[in-house]
Amino acid sequence: MKNIVTIGGGTGSYTVLSGLKHLPDVSLSALVSMADDGGSTGVLRDELGVLPPGDVRQCLVALSEHSDTVRKLMNYRFSEGTLKGHSFGNIFLAALEKVTEDFIKGVEIASEILKVKGVVIPITSNKADLSILLSDGKLIEGENEINHSDIQNIGIKDIFYKNNVELNKNAEEAISKADYIILGPGNYYCSVIPNLIVKGFKKAILKSKARIIFPINLTNKSGHTKNWKVSNYVNDAEKYLGRPVDIILVNNEEPSPTQLEQYKTQEGEGVLVEDDFKDSRVIRDALLSNAFFAYSKADKIANSRSFIRHDSEKLANCIQKIINN
Repeated sequence: MKNIVTIGGGTGSYTVLSGLKHLPDVSLSALVSMADDGGSTGVLRDELGVLPPGDVRQCLVALSEHSDTVRKLMNYRFSEGTLKGHSFGNIFLAALEKVTEDFIKGVEIASEILKVKGVVIPITSNKADLSILLSDGKLIEGENEINHSDIQNIGIKDIFYKNNVELNKNAEEAISKADYIILGPGNYYCSVIPNLIVKGFKKAILKSKARIIFPINLTNKSGHTKNWKVSNYVNDAEKYLGRPVDIILVNNEEPSPTQLEQYKTQEGEGVLVEDDFKDSRVIRDALLSNAFFAYSKADKIANSRSFIRHDSEKLANCIQKIINN
């Protein structure tokens, strides 16, 4: 049995976990960012004072072995009335936190109900208000605000939490027992890096004997990582980790003209990540999904979600070859 830990949030973690849950002889732990404050999650966080449920919901659904109907229910987004824009799963998790008075306990109960293969672990139980200080002294506060800001043109001086955000003990234990840690993919500064700057995370990673697998993002985000190459992602991630990654997964499959046109319309030029990294740690494979992703009209942040994604099955097969080698 191999212990695999994923680190991230959003659709990136959903994609990875959806494939990994079908692998034999693996124990899965999904560590999830708690910095999200946009869309339905942000409203519930502000109005109810709960921890952000959105990314956790996606991981629970990805790992659920329940019926398709139950998974669809958790992702169902209301399109009218006072609940417009909210997903059922977000409300469900917020209610569980209120009932148990403990978000982590609520996630455990949700995992039992949804027949989750593995465990979903919030990276922290503290309120995590993400901030970025730009090189010109401007402070951008909140993950959603950061997501929609141009932080690249001026440059980042520091990315941090306003309050004390400590690594959850369950997350620390998962890292210590891991044989493999999968970092990302996902929105780099909003879903990946927020996990790495949690107090105690770097210490746990440095103590871990796990091999770190780093699937490089397929596309760059305008205003954040425009024109980044594979080397940019590797060098920057290792700066936060404090250690080298062990395996770098790079897609070598071209997006379709339709996919590329859609993404260029959304993000502009410089969207595809150029493979410039000459290193023995790199594994190149066809990892691209050819599916067309359509979003609910009730999804308030649909226009910020990616059209070009990794394929769950291709990614899982590639990881399986690595852990069986």
